Amino acid sequence: MGTWSYIEVADSRIYGLTSPGNEHSVDLVYQVKWTPASSSDTYPGDIEIFTSGIPQVRERLPAGVYGSSGFLKSYVCRSVESAPVREGTYVFRVTCRFGSFGATGDFGYCQVTRSSSIRQAQMWRMGAAFPSNYDAAWPVSADIGGSKVDLRGNPKTYEVPQQNITIEVLWDRTAGGQGEPPWSAWSGYVGNRNSAAFLGAAVGQMLYRGFQAAPLQEWYKIQHNFVWDAWGHLEQFGIPLPTGMPQCTSGTSVLGVTILQADKIGWMQKYPTKSSIGSVLTSAQLSELTTPVPAFP
Repeated sequence: MGTWSYIEVADSRIYGLTSPGNEHSVDLVYQVKWTPASSSDTYPGDIEIFTSGIPQVRERLPAGVYGSSGFLKSYVCRSVESAPVREGTYVFRVTCRFGSFGATGDFGYCQVTRSSSIRQAQMWRMGAAFPSNYDAAWPVSADIGGSKVDLRGNPKTYEVPQQNITIEVLWDRTAGGQGEPPWSAWSGYVGNRNSAAFLGAAVGQMLYRGFQAAPLQEWYKIQHNFVWDAWGHLEQFGIPLPTGMPQCTSGTSVLGVTILQADKIGWMQKYPTKSSIGSVLTSAQLSELTTPVPAFP
């Protein structure tokens, strides 16, 4: 029975590095040859080239190539291409192409997309002071203050400024000891506001809305979604009578007409829980967002 042999050729190990978020490449090039054991041996066919000992798709770089480099160790074989060497018999030039988005700490990838938006909220009082960290205890124990702007218990509609923030990162689920992303831990942050200043937002202003993840080879492309709110996600509401209508008293004079206005107004916080929602990102990812690269010389 004939045997396959291979050697790495001199122009092998062609490196290609791209911007973070795009896949880097390394090409290993081999000369593969089939040698018959006797004149009666039958050539097994070209497909057997891929069982000759060369790297296979979804295998890492050979240990002798990556050595002690954590960055090179992250490369995985994406494709194997073979072409016959015409001047030889049963000789082929085989290219094994490896790809990687980069090992942790080497080529970080973290991108943020922001878009402004508004939400419509009922405004009973203008200029009311926000409670500390935008927290509102329940039941309400004090009026929020400010200037009354409702007319006969009908609040105005106010457009509260917001920002929708999407932060995209990559996660290598085959990295040593890392495994799957911490889905349960991230899910525990959904509906929480920030307990510390985060991406320019004061405590309590940023809300974690959740994540989206899509497989990308052995990687996940993950998008974390946040909403910043100028009111810290608070709502104003009028204290109602048993009928459901707001409790009103004699209010201000509008164009010489004295009108009734809501008597007591409270703050309602729909998202009372605060936590370290920034923990869904690593320190390296946060640095990528907040530190311009490259620095201006």
